Amino acid sequence: MKTLNDIKADMSSLYDELQAGTCELKTASELANIAGKFLKAEQLDLAREIFMSGRPHAIPIEAPQKSIQ
Repeated sequence: MKTLNDIKADMSSLYDELQAGTCELKTASELANIAGKFLKAEQLDLAREIFMSGRPHAIPIEAPQKSIQ
């Protein structure tokens, strides 16, 4: 499985190839679609990990305490 850094490097190379005209638009589109699916799978894994850990998504902000004088 590719890492996120691998996918970013691949997409950067693909962009350069497409811009230089050494890669067909259809091929670039399909590869970008596959990369998007890799990224979505990583996103779902992360969301599941956060959900299963039971950690809150945000730290609650408490109102400042007023002093009584």
